[in-house]
Amino acid sequence: MGSVENDERRDGLVAESVSSEEKLEGIRGGVMEKIGRIRGSVSEVSKLRKEVARKRRKAVENVNLSVVNYRELEEELEEACEAEDFEDFERAYRDDDDADERSSSAGI
Repeated sequence: MGSVENDERRDGLVAESVSSEEKLEGIRGGVMEKIGRIRGSVSEVSKLRKEVARKRRKAVENVNLSVVNYRELEEELEEACEAEDFEDFERAYRDDDDADERSSSAGI
């Protein structure tokens, strides 16, 4: 009878061992799945950050261009006023208004 009990105990331990192995594999699979989702999220966030940085650089470039254009128009207006050349003054003034309209329509 002792050997039957030993066999039963051994079978029980083997069953527990298999059960533990299966549980461990299930846990590993779940962890790997979560890691995969996290990597996907990190990749998505990285793409979004790059796009935002690109848009920010483009906006800065547009603002800088607008500032340069505005300064040039101011200089033209100043020169026209000093020379009392009212035709140039009116042309520069219209250009300035057009630049303001473009800036406001661009959201600057």
